Amino acid sequence: MLERICNKQVVFTSLEMVDPKIVLHTRKKLAIFCGTDRKSFYHLIFHSQQKSRFLMKHVQEIIEFTCALESHFQHAYKYKHLLVQAPVCSKAALLLHENGWKVYE
Repeated sequence: MLERICNKQVVFTSLEMVDPKIVLHTRKKLAIFCGTDRKSFYHLIFHSQQKSRFLMKHVQEIIEFTCALESHFQHAYKYKHLLVQAPVCSKAALLLHENGWKVYE
């Protein structure tokens, strides 16, 4: 999973997994990682394990989860990565790109 981000020469000094059940109070199948790179920039990594198409409603949920995580940890994330195994809707990909997300399929 992280090999894709490592291909972009991102080296994390700290990387921790966030439990979505405890922090976000959701039962979605998401793996969430928060990390800091060498330049002290915060990275947020979502790994979605769904098999169906990634739609606009999923993008809205991801954006809400991001706001909840930023308020919980009390800092903003400079880089946001989304790793999906399913195909992404073109409108959803456009909205993610406008909000500063990098999508890896």
